[in-house]
Amino acid sequence: MVDEESKVEAPVEAPVEAPAEAETKVENEFENIDTGDDEAPEQEFSEVPTEAGDVVDSGQAGFKYDWTQAPDKAKAPPRVDLDGKEITITKADIIMPPMSQPWQLTRGGDKEFKYCQFVLYFDVDGQQEFYSGVRTFKRAENPAKPYSHPTITRDRKSQASKLVGLYADFKEKDINEVSMKEFMAFLNSKPKATISANEVENPVTHEMIKKNFIGKFI
Repeated sequence: MVDEESKVEAPVEAPVEAPAEAETKVENEFENIDTGDDEAPEQEFSEVPTEAGDVVDSGQAGFKYDWTQAPDKAKAPPRVDLDGKEITITKADIIMPPMSQPWQLTRGGDKEFKYCQFVLYFDVDGQQEFYSGVRTFKRAENPAKPYSHPTITRDRKSQASKLVGLYADFKEKDINEVSMKEFMAFLNSKPKATISANEVENPVTHEMIKKNFIGKFI
């Protein structure tokens, strides 16, 4: 028999904490590709029901429509001229294009891209404004997930790029130091700004429309 007093408990080692991983910066290799277009057509994307989600029965009896599954996105109200007014940006969204939208070639012809929707929502009369210039590029190596991260060039030419420039100026930073994550986080932090309304040509209809662009952040 082993004497109980002779039993020696093995020392318990303190858990070793794993070293903290260094924060990595996600870079977008498509950020500065010239697509040849400074302006993107304004588009409204709507989902096309799949076979599993069809709302019309092909049979004779039909079925009761589940209205709780209906889209809750309402159409934007008529645009109000907000020139010179101080507003708060309540939300900013980038909407990826549908898979059915055709790809377009860049000016160099070696890359394919699609336009994204980029919209800012204001706290005045339900107003919102669309900015052109956000693109996603085709990742040929991954057909299951063909879209790159949304991309905005840093040349201050497109509407979206000019907005990034205004943010960089507000933060006293070089525009190339502004990441997409930082930019979108700021726009969704309810920043205040003044509106500078400008007339632009709709590249699809060629009509002149007055848009409520951000003039400066305050």
